[in-house]
Amino acid sequence: MRDIPIHYQIACVILTALFLWSFSIAREPRGWRRLFQSMFSKSETFSVNKNKIIDEALKRYGIMIAMAILVVDVTCFVLGVTYKDRTKIRDFTPEQRESMQEINKYQHGAKPGIAP
Repeated sequence: MRDIPIHYQIACVILTALFLWSFSIAREPRGWRRLFQSMFSKSETFSVNKNKIIDEALKRYGIMIAMAILVVDVTCFVLGVTYKDRTKIRDFTPEQRESMQEINKYQHGAKPGIAP
């Protein structure tokens, strides 16, 4: 973790926490709905159908939101891991980049198992 910049580390921790929270809501929506209703909802008439619809919507959208957060979290982690290599390549001179392209062209053009 020493090579990963701190802003990537912080983003990964926050996104992982958001993913776990949203996934737990999507996994067990009834408990979260009851908590929300007890804290913020006025005492209305009890409706099983309305609560069932709310639970299904929480499950459906919660999974989509959790997966979107997971994709962003993994992307952030990969960007953090590759940060050192990406900055090193960005600092190359034009001659070094041309040399690197020649090396890559040679390596990709060579057939596997045959020594040059």
